[in-house]
Amino acid sequence: MNVLVFGQGKSGTTVIAKTIQHSLPGAVFLMEPKTEAALTRAGATHTVVKILQGQWQKNLPGLTSVLRNESSARFDRIVKIIRDPRDQAISSFLYRFFSFAQPGGATEEQLDEVIALVRAKEQSPQTISFASLCAGVNRILRWRGYSSAWLMIESGQVTNRAFWDFLMSLGDSGYLLKYESFIDGDLRRLESYLGFRLSARREVGAYERTRRSASSGNWREFFTPEDVAILRPLIADLLEEMGYPDWELRPVEQLNPEHFSGYLARLRHEARPR
Repeated sequence: MNVLVFGQGKSGTTVIAKTIQHSLPGAVFLMEPKTEAALTRAGATHTVVKILQGQWQKNLPGLTSVLRNESSARFDRIVKIIRDPRDQAISSFLYRFFSFAQPGGATEEQLDEVIALVRAKEQSPQTISFASLCAGVNRILRWRGYSSAWLMIESGQVTNRAFWDFLMSLGDSGYLLKYESFIDGDLRRLESYLGFRLSARREVGAYERTRRSASSGNWREFFTPEDVAILRPLIADLLEEMGYPDWELRPVEQLNPEHFSGYLARLRHEARPR
C-alpha cells in the first residue's frame, strides 16, 4: 500500500505520517520528496510519503496532479491535514528558531535575546502579546515586516485563504484530517478510510525536533485580547469555514517552559552543539 500525507509545516504531518508507517509492517518512509520522480520507492510493499505544500509552491500543477492521484506516482490513500492556524502560527514562530540557530544565522547574543523574550512571555503570558513577540524578533534580528498578521495572512507558512481554497479545489480527492482529531484520539473515520487500525506508537525518530507539545489549543493560553483584536477581523471567516469558529481565551499564570523556552534551547543545541 502506498499512502501520501500532505499538509503544511507545523501541522502535524510528521507524527501522522510516522504513525501510519508504524501501522504498516516494513513500510518505507519518504520524508518530503520534492519531485514526482522521488515519490516512489521501487520494490517497497508499503510506502508512506510525506510532502509539504511550501516545498511544491513552484510546481502547483504537479502538486495538484499528485493530490488528485493523476500523476505517475499513484497512491492507494491520500491524507490531507489541516490544523488550527492559530496553533500552527505559534509552532511556526517557535520552530523558525532552528534556522536562526544554524551556523551562519543569528549571533549567540541574538539567540539569547530571543530565548529571553520567550521566557518573559512564559512567566507573564497576558502581558506580552504574540504581536509583541513578533515585533521583538524584528528588533533583535534587525528585520522588517515580521508580524503576527503577516505570519497568518501572507507568509505561506500558516494556513491562509490561498491554501484553504487550494485544498477545496481538490474536491473529494483523499481524506481531510484535522490534526486536533488525531491528537484527541478520534481515529475511527481515518482508520475506516485507510482500511487498517493505527498503531499507538508516536515516535518520529530522527525528526524528534519537530515535536513540541503534541497538543492542541495552545493559542487559548498564548494569545492575549490584543491578539484577538488584531487577528479576528482578518481570519475569522476563514476559521469558520475550516471548522474553528471559537475565539475563547483561557488565560494562565504561566506557560510550560518545556513547550517554549526549553524547546528553543533544544533546537539551539541540535542546530549548534556546544
